[in-house]
Formats: sequence, structure tokens, C-alpha cells
Amino acid sequence: NKVSGAGGRHLEERATVRLMAQSNGWLGNLPPDIKAEAFIRRDLYGSYCNNSIPRLAQLRLVVLSITLFPLKLFACLICVISYFLVVVFGNIAFREPFKAKYMAFWGKFWTRMVLYCLGFWYIKWVYINADGSLSNRPPAGLEERHFGGYVSNHCSWVDIVLYMSRLFPSFVAKKDVSTLPLIGPISKSMQCLFVDREARLAMPGVDSGSTGQGTSQLVRDRMLRKYDEQSAELPMLLFPEGTTTNNRYIMPFKRGAFVAGVPVQPLVLKYDTSGRFSPTWDSMPGHLHIFLAMTEFSFRVTCYMLPLYKPSEAEKADPALYAENVRQMMVKYSGIPACDDTYADKLAFFKYIKEQMAQQDNQGHRGPLVDGRTTAETKAPSKVEVEARAAVYGLRHRKEPAARVTTKVR
Repeated sequence: NKVSGAGGRHLEERATVRLMAQSNGWLGNLPPDIKAEAFIRRDLYGSYCNNSIPRLAQLRLVVLSITLFPLKLFACLICVISYFLVVVFGNIAFREPFKAKYMAFWGKFWTRMVLYCLGFWYIKWVYINADGSLSNRPPAGLEERHFGGYVSNHCSWVDIVLYMSRLFPSFVAKKDVSTLPLIGPISKSMQCLFVDREARLAMPGVDSGSTGQGTSQLVRDRMLRKYDEQSAELPMLLFPEGTTTNNRYIMPFKRGAFVAGVPVQPLVLKYDTSGRFSPTWDSMPGHLHIFLAMTEFSFRVTCYMLPLYKPSEAEKADPALYAENVRQMMVKYSGIPACDDTYADKLAFFKYIKEQMAQQDNQGHRGPLVDGRTTAETKAPSKVEVEARAAVYGLRHRKEPAARVTTKVR
């Protein structure tokens, strides 16, 4: 049997996508000292967008980059500019407390429009009760829940837009964000906590200047005001993992979101990563991720709101214990396993990727797609592997010798 014609090429592309979900792509087998289960990409494009992809997929990408990409980009810009104008008008026309309600209403509306433009047509919210039962409707008393802030796993830059469209919380942001065109005024309207991470100083407002306090202390004070004093400030949403993952694991939590010792509202995001492009932003440069996201027609994501977590006295005294117990609760209810990968492991993985890419550039070739080995004996390939190799290397027959598979490096 031969793989030929448009139908055959489509089958080859689907086979390649299926294979990528089960392998490390162009990276092949990683060294034992590289821990990257939470960061490696297993979509068609692979880590750092370096996989070899079928010609049909290449042609599709070219066509969509000159048709769908500019449409999505223009639509998103229109939404952001509209939101910016709404913020400018609100700052001039209204005062608190109506101003906060005005900003939240239009903030939710325009960020939902941005998600539509990006292709997030399917966004499902699921509410988990204490007994583990699921509901598509908010439980009774949800609006009256009393807590210091939200905590969530972190998978993509899209997370922020998703939560803005539903909850409109406040975030921790880099100090430089406050001065960006369009985004700066929007982030101020969200009462973001602006942080000078390089100097390890923070400012709670635009005009307050550096206070000399650490970020954790400022987050703690903000959460205490929200819980103890029931301040009118927007609740903060924190990502205690401290970085983004591929949504296959939940990393260890940092303590900063738990030092206040007040109840938190856990949230979990689960993206559909089974397509040719994963919306998770793990091991890919930001500009490439945004570009590829705008060349896809649609995405799916499910947002889980877990039961409110109230810390025990032991957890209040030990933020590390509190953080770990909240993580295990999120693992239990979401079904996403925990891992021990850290941000340092992510940096080491990125360094390894760049070294491998530099080596490929020096050798003048791209490494094998399937197992990353240049010349090695392996077990007989499966049907999926044969189809994937046919897609990449232009082979026309699905059958290969069963005893030995050798990939030659030129």
C-alpha cells in the first residue's frame, strides 16, 4: 500500500501528530540529568519549533500565515484598542466604587472578544464540590466566598486573558508593564501589583515608587487586606508554580501565595493539547507561539473551580506545607499529576535545547524526528512510527524492515 494523494498526505500528518504526543520530537532521548517532563512540547512543531514537519503541514502554515494570521491579529488589536478607550473614558468619567464595576464589566467583555479572535470558542467552566461531584453551574454561595486570592496552575500567556474574561482579578506584573502603550493603562485598571524583579523591589501602585518591600511581603499585605479588612481591591490571582508548563504536570509551588495564611480559591486549567499545535507556552519563544496560535482555527480549554481551601493552624505557621497541600488538592481534583521539576530545571532544559540546535546548525542538518538517535538499533517500528517517518522523509511505503532501523547522518 502506498501513501499518496491529498488523503494520504493528511493521514501522514495525523500520524505525525499522534507520534509527537508520545515522543520528545527532534530532541529524542534526553540525558538523565535533564528534567523536562513539565516543559517539553509534544505537538507537531516540537520544542523551540524545531521538528521536521510534513510538506502538507508546511503548505497549510504558509497559506494560513497570509490569510488567517492577519485577520486574527487585526481583530485582536481592535479589541485591545477598544478596551483601552473604555479604560481612558472610565478614568475620566467615573469614581470609585462604580469605576471598579465599570472596569470589570468591560474588561470581561473585551477579553472574551479577544479569546474569540484567538480561536477559543469552547471555554467550559466546571465547579467541583467538596464531595468531588462536578457541576456546570456555580454552586450556591459562590459569590459570598471569603478568601484572600486565587491560585492556579500556569500553562500559557492565554491564562491571564481567560481569567480576566470570567473573574477579572488582579495580577503581579513587571514594573515595565505599567508604562507600555495600551497595556499599561489596562493593567493599572486591574489594580495590578507592579514588581521590579531585577531590584527585587515592588510598588503597589503607579505613583507610589519603590517601597523597599519584597514581592512576597506586598502580596501578603494585599491578601490580608482583602481577607481581614474586606477591602474593595480586586482579588489577586497568583501562579505559584512561578513559570509555565505543558499542562501535563503541576510543578512544586512557591510559598509567596501562602505566606498570608488566609483561605485561597484554587483554580485549574486544562487545555486540549491533542491537536497539531498546543496552546501551552512551555518551550517555545513567545513570538513564535503567538504566531502559531494565530494560524490555528480553534482551541478548547476547561477551567475548574475547586472548593475553597481554608488552612489549618499548622499550615498557617508553615507556608511550604500550606502550598504543598493546596497543590495536592489540585492534583486530586484535576487528575493532572504532580512532578518535582523546578524553574532551575527549565532553565537547564532551555540551555540544552540551544546547545543541540547550535550543534545541528554546525553539522548542517536537523536531527531525526522519531527517536533522536543518529545510528542505533531499535525495536521494530509501529505503524504510527512508519507513517510519521514517511511524512518526514518522503518515504512512500509504510513497511520497513522489522529487525533493524538505522538513521544515517549526512
